Amino acid sequence: MSNSRLLIFVALFIAVFFGCEALYMQSRGTGFERVFIDILTVKPSAALINWFSPNEGVSAQGPRLMSPFARLSVLNGCEGTEAMFLLIAAITAFAAPWRHKLIGALLGIGLVYAFNQIRIVVLYYSFRTDKAVFELIHGTVGPTVIVLVACAFFFWWLKQIPAPTLASAPHA
Repeated sequence: MSNSRLLIFVALFIAVFFGCEALYMQSRGTGFERVFIDILTVKPSAALINWFSPNEGVSAQGPRLMSPFARLSVLNGCEGTEAMFLLIAAITAFAAPWRHKLIGALLGIGLVYAFNQIRIVVLYYSFRTDKAVFELIHGTVGPTVIVLVACAFFFWWLKQIPAPTLASAPHA
């Protein structure tokens, strides 16, 4: 990648990432945020926990996972959007066909979403059993794993970009 292409990539990455963040921050306290957190994040997490452990009796009450054993709030930032925005920014900024970018973004968002759901389930169990482990997973391990998953996906996605054929490659 040439220096000018790298600068364009970095500038576009920053613009897209912070643009996504700014738009999402505008949704704080709105129905959109409630849908994203309460319905798309908390409800599936409660269902997963109850599927694994039917005796937990977890219910989704707004942004909270509630059970007789634990009450865990899923707040703005816990739903995995930052990692999704990082991935969207990287894919958008990279020089690739738009169809490939769209497929990559959709697959990557799905993967980050799935791993974030697993993270929330693990957080529930750790909160229920050991608050120190919860703090470690919540503050360090979980976010790091989610970002690493997004990075790994991005590098996998890069390898899927069709290489230009010799006939269409620019002449030196």
